[in-house]
Amino acid sequence: MRILSARVLRARRIRHAGRVEALVSLSVQGGGGCTRVLIPVSAPARAPGAAPLRERLLAAAKLAHAADRLGGSARRAA
Repeated sequence: MRILSARVLRARRIRHAGRVEALVSLSVQGGGGCTRVLIPVSAPARAPGAAPLRERLLAAAKLAHAADRLGGSARRAA
């Protein structure tokens, strides 16, 4: 599995929770060719000393996709 591209499509800030929710699009090349996967993720809006928000959202999506692949079910976008 190789991730060819990753983009944050929609993001919104949840002020009362101090988090940002986003929909991340991953283009993944696997054994069956290229697929586009949409993954909803969430990250803290502020994390002192951590990576920038965009990087945290993309990392969360990549981790969620890898864990989902190990579990056996893949969410695929049309």
